[in-house]
Amino acid sequence: MGPAAPKHVYYYRCPEHRKNYVLSFAFCFDKEDDVYQFAYCYPYTYTRLQAYLDSLERKGLDYVQRDLLGLSVQQRRLDLLTVSHPDNLTDEAQKRVVFITARVHPGETPASFVCQGLIDFLVSSHPIAKQLRDYLVFKIIPMLNPDGVYLGNYRCSLMGFDLNRHWQEPSPWAHPTIYACKKAMIDMYNSKDHDIDFFCDLHAHSTLMNGFMYGNTFDDPDKQERQNVFPKLFQQNAEDFSLTNTNFNRDAVKAGTGRRALVGIFDDSVLCYTLEVSFFSYMANSSGGTLPYTEEGYAKLGRNLARTFLDYYKVQSVIPSMPVAGATGKSKGGGSGGASGGGAGGKDSSSRYLMGEASSSAGRFGSGGGRAK
Repeated sequence: MGPAAPKHVYYYRCPEHRKNYVLSFAFCFDKEDDVYQFAYCYPYTYTRLQAYLDSLERKGLDYVQRDLLGLSVQQRRLDLLTVSHPDNLTDEAQKRVVFITARVHPGETPASFVCQGLIDFLVSSHPIAKQLRDYLVFKIIPMLNPDGVYLGNYRCSLMGFDLNRHWQEPSPWAHPTIYACKKAMIDMYNSKDHDIDFFCDLHAHSTLMNGFMYGNTFDDPDKQERQNVFPKLFQQNAEDFSLTNTNFNRDAVKAGTGRRALVGIFDDSVLCYTLEVSFFSYMANSSGGTLPYTEEGYAKLGRNLARTFLDYYKVQSVIPSMPVAGATGKSKGGGSGGASGGGAGGKDSSSRYLMGEASSSAGRFGSGGGRAK
């Protein structure tokens, strides 16, 4: 199937569709026996995810654990991956948790490529991945809306719900995957051996370019400044990450999203973000040129997300600047702590040197237009 001629492709706000954007193009179906398929972006199916997780599980890595967290309405798997050094996963170990989710909106396939890039890096033999596994416990749900993905929906579940508006009071029968995810996080938060540091939900954006983040706003300037640090570090690692589009808000209509609902449950130490990436292209920070995203480009953003966690936890004095030879997450002691230790200075004092660069009194880095997830 060849591409449609550019002169027959239109993307516009349509008054007949409540001024939503419409993509239209002309195409000639010239072979009756052929099957034609159209994709808004690179496809990433439920079947592909299951094949990927099966292959990962067959490797028998002792630092990767796959669990069935629950089932969707149509009885599809809600998988939970845990990636960490085995010593961090014992009952006695204190666990510092980074929680990642993706594909709550089934049509946003770039989120799956970002998520797989993150997973591939975390399970690799790269020295940074080893450091992250030594000190942190990554909990990853690669597909929050498996029914919607399987059915080819763009935004909703089997029953027509936008699951990213039902985090406040999810129903175990209507929104079982959100219910199971939220319950698992709250159980960890309330347990004595888990400290949740991050929640990050992966999405794709149809109008803005680059990768960027949405976060929450706070009246406390110190709390707001601390939340600004991670996006600033992210930009230093990823040439396609935009601080201009990064935006913090607390709009009432977004109260049902994961980042908004969970920040109201957790204490001030937990950072909640949405990571967005364009369906289409990015403007490179180095050259200023516009480049199209590829599957590898999305995966690279996931790898750079992992690298940014290392930089962030070095700033927090959780991970030492120089690797500790032969150390594991269970045995690391002193000021850095083990898989949960925060260091003597705590989270706020150790990140002060970044605050001048990363803070913004308005709670945002740039204009950050578009729909907040």
